[in-house]
Amino acid sequence: HIIRGDDHKINTFKQIQIYQAMGWDVPEFAHIPLIHTIEGKKLSKRDNASTLDDYSKIGIMPDALRNYLLRLGWSYQDKEIFTLEESIEHFNLAGIGKSPSKLDMSRILSMNEHYIKTIDENDLYQCLDEYCKIYKEEIKNDKETKVKSSLSFLKNKAKTLEDIYNNSKFIINDEVNFNEDDIKLIDDKAKKIISEFIKELSSISKINKENLEPVVNNLIKINDTNFKGVGQPIRIGLTGSKFGPGLYDIVIALGKEEALKRLAKIIS
Repeated sequence: HIIRGDDHKINTFKQIQIYQAMGWDVPEFAHIPLIHTIEGKKLSKRDNASTLDDYSKIGIMPDALRNYLLRLGWSYQDKEIFTLEESIEHFNLAGIGKSPSKLDMSRILSMNEHYIKTIDENDLYQCLDEYCKIYKEEIKNDKETKVKSSLSFLKNKAKTLEDIYNNSKFIINDEVNFNEDDIKLIDDKAKKIISEFIKELSSISKINKENLEPVVNNLIKINDTNFKGVGQPIRIGLTGSKFGPGLYDIVIALGKEEALKRLAKIIS
């Protein structure tokens, strides 16, 4: 079989004559619709994300991209998610549509998010580890256990492996890299809250949400503020940014000793 874009259809007649003139067996030709951009133009190398490497760089997983491309202009019943084995079993040329398909990045991200949420977390960590080695920074051996055990919340709202990496930088990096705008939020009141949290955290023997929640609620009460008023300065002290995973998840992931060390540093 020769399977190619329908823009090559005009070449087929000459090529069949060459095969016949040479006495070769003429292959089966299949001409399929092209993939267009979301604007309806022919996809080219000038378009962003037009090569496999473009997708790899932002953390699109191979299985997710394979599944997306499989469904791009082809369907089988109402099925959306296909394993590799199912792809091989069900794919056929008869199921390909007649009209050009549009490459939809939002749909690719949605498919990738599905795989991130449903894949075994050991397999997800291997994908993340490989991605970091190639495109970011290698996850050190002493960080592996913490990152792996934290994947259940690091993958929340993550659409790509890059999102998971960004969420986990506070674990991967030994030093806190503060966002310039966020560090300005650590005023005297914020330092007082952090100092009070340090005192309470030091007395907790087991770090879990059940033990941390009453501490935060008490700080909210005595400082006449809300969760953001307490959680934001603590999150900045621990991760360098007011954005990121949940406060309790961050403290649990870092551990008591590391959390105390980071918080003490920001108020010193």
